[in-house]
Amino acid sequence: MKKILLSLLAVSALTSASEFQYGSGTLGMEGGFLGLTQSIDTDVTTYSLVERHSNLFSSDFFYGYDVTWYDSKTLEQLQHSYNDTTGATNSSFLPSSLVQIPSLDHRLTGIDANIRVGYDIFHKDDSNFLGFGFLLGISLPWIDSSSSSYSDSDSDYLSDSKTEFTTYKIGPTLNFQKTLISDKLSIYGVGSFAFQTASIKNSSVKSDFTVNGTFQEYNIGLYYTPFTKNYNLGWFTLSPRIYATLGYKYTKWDLDEMIIGISDTEVSSSILNPLKTKFSTDSSIGYVGLGYSF
Repeated sequence: MKKILLSLLAVSALTSASEFQYGSGTLGMEGGFLGLTQSIDTDVTTYSLVERHSNLFSSDFFYGYDVTWYDSKTLEQLQHSYNDTTGATNSSFLPSSLVQIPSLDHRLTGIDANIRVGYDIFHKDDSNFLGFGFLLGISLPWIDSSSSSYSDSDSDYLSDSKTEFTTYKIGPTLNFQKTLISDKLSIYGVGSFAFQTASIKNSSVKSDFTVNGTFQEYNIGLYYTPFTKNYNLGWFTLSPRIYATLGYKYTKWDLDEMIIGISDTEVSSSILNPLKTKFSTDSSIGYVGLGYSF
């Protein structure tokens, strides 16, 4: 399925249209880690290949796709702040091993790919439409976790680990665009809600299990093309365009139950069960794009 999905995206990008987007924003994670009871945030950078909406031949049926590579900076767990504070205020009263907690850092990297197919219930032209359809997607992120020990005993409890996700998602999607000034500037939006199933592997506790959850995406932006011209070639029309986009995209994953282990020792299921928790990650990205279409 992965090869088929990526092959379709590559063929579409080479034959019809493509937009490259650079994004920067904030990534947050909550749950799934021992001690991660509150959300932690960091900066994230994204690189995307996108076709939001393209009609099949001259019909009202459409397709779209996006492939995004994202790479976050290190997410520092709250123990860092606690350790810094207690180390400064209590070091003269208590041994550091009693007041400091081993810290965990996490870095999320990966790829997300989606295909959208649907039908325009309203279609005036390429800059004025409203379509509904379905999203089919796959996400392949991984989280590298590392610890900072404050005592010799910590090294027996915490260790570096890698958690790998393979997530499939399917659900409804909405796609629209509306002209604002002549045919040069328009506003567009994409909204999706999908159910997803994730296979998760963790290198530390040798875990391999499946969990279910949901995916949300809300994308809005401005589309600008300096010139538009249509060429009628008889049985079809070409509309070559070079365009730029400026937008904002919010995405969120919610997984029902999961374990991200941080121990390299053998643990029984009765010990692991209390560590089961909900896990969520969200991103808020501002982006600029440059593309072409025929």
